[in-house]
Amino acid sequence: MPKSVITLRDALEKDKLCSPFQLTAVCILSTPLFLASIHNIIQIFTAAVPPYHCQSNITLEKSYLPQDSCTRYISPLSNDTEPCLQGERTYDLSLFTSTIISEWDLVCEREWMKELAQSTYMAGVLVGAIVHGSLADRFGRRTVILGCLLQIASMGTAAAFSPNFASYCFFRFMTGMGICGLIINDLGLTMEWIPKKYRPFVTIIQGTCLTIGQLILPGMAYAVPDWRWLQLSLSLPFLIFPIIIWWVPESYRWLAIKRRSQQALHNLNRVARMNGEKDGTFVTLEMLTHENEKNPKKASFKSTPLGLFRTPAMRRLTISLSMSWFSSSFSFFAIAMDIQRFGFSLYLLQVISGSSDIPIRILSTIIAAYVGRRFAVSLSLLFSGVFILCSLAIPSDLIVLQLSITLLAKGLLGSSIVCGYLYTAELFPTELRQTGIGFTNMMMRLGAVVAPLAMMTKAYAPFLPLVIFGIAPILCGLPLLWLPETLNSHLLDTVEEVEARGQNSTCKKKKELEYETKL
Repeated sequence: MPKSVITLRDALEKDKLCSPFQLTAVCILSTPLFLASIHNIIQIFTAAVPPYHCQSNITLEKSYLPQDSCTRYISPLSNDTEPCLQGERTYDLSLFTSTIISEWDLVCEREWMKELAQSTYMAGVLVGAIVHGSLADRFGRRTVILGCLLQIASMGTAAAFSPNFASYCFFRFMTGMGICGLIINDLGLTMEWIPKKYRPFVTIIQGTCLTIGQLILPGMAYAVPDWRWLQLSLSLPFLIFPIIIWWVPESYRWLAIKRRSQQALHNLNRVARMNGEKDGTFVTLEMLTHENEKNPKKASFKSTPLGLFRTPAMRRLTISLSMSWFSSSFSFFAIAMDIQRFGFSLYLLQVISGSSDIPIRILSTIIAAYVGRRFAVSLSLLFSGVFILCSLAIPSDLIVLQLSITLLAKGLLGSSIVCGYLYTAELFPTELRQTGIGFTNMMMRLGAVVAPLAMMTKAYAPFLPLVIFGIAPILCGLPLLWLPETLNSHLLDTVEEVEARGQNSTCKKKKELEYETKL
């Protein structure tokens, strides 16, 4: 076969491409992820509630204070109390020298404002998922990543200098947008430069980087007990990351799909030279041109969420993956934010929680690499739901056993998220890949927003939240078993290729059913 008509996909998937460039690119693109996940849970410490009591006009002796910290006695001769007004509370700042709670007095009648701050951040993450996903398919992965890094650095720093609660919420909203845009496009750009053989292992590397952030945060919070300095110290490093990520070239797949063949060839030549090929890459401009001529309808779908629902196969992918992402986040964040109920040290719980996720994620990635992606994601969801439901049968006095089962379920949910990034990136075509990842990631964030509402059902029955968090991943994990398997499969570039894959899969299942019927 002439070199000009060699299949571009086969040429680019050769194992020799995973050499010095890919190794360096993975290291560089993984570096910001260490701090990215911290901003999702930083409010555990920046919004920690120190012990407090109402300043009394009578005495400051703790033995004479009412049990309700939001009130004070009116008279030493009476047990009648009155509400404590804003600014009349005293906080014990021995552990945390300053938090947004103590600075803006977000307790008692203003306690809801603490949850509002976290919900505002998660709303920013939700918006960032769909906005930055669509922008990446339109303007390029690398461009959006650099923009997100600058957004995190500027908005995170501004949050540290917020003069009031309203401005703090606004800057946290903008930070959340940048964090989500960084994560989804960072993982997407990495996947598009890595051959299929190595994608599961790269996924576990980047997933571990996100998990290690949970281990970094307790140490940083202990060393920096002031919330403003903690916020600042975890935001300023994002000013450095654009300098090193500038080195990583734009995805050749995205450039080719946008018919920017000359730049795609330039990037591939650069990769080839780094990998030791003196004559440059074996990919030629003729091969890129031939690929475009062979697919005249490339990039025919606009980079908007509507493009994810315009064809049957794309609808099936989008709906099934959205259910998966929603349920994993819905149950994961509910467990993660409620883990303090076991009564252990806040710092210790964060370390144990982060450490327990790593081995489970490694096991799930091995399953994804050798058994299949859909099984890794689906089984993680199914077993996590089973373990959550099993925790209901454990007596309340067996706290260690309850904690172990809960952490196991949380680890499986985290594994479904990490493997879900790999599976989602491989299912969606290049022309809508980041839009698809962004949309499903938006559904994941929606699950985190809805989770606190499910926790409110505890008022009707104490066990009801765990029942809901256990059933959701089971119901949403089952539809994944009917999606295509992407193990040892090429990344598809167009919606037409996704439709063709869906039709081939349907025909194959019909033939198997007819064969079984004859038997």
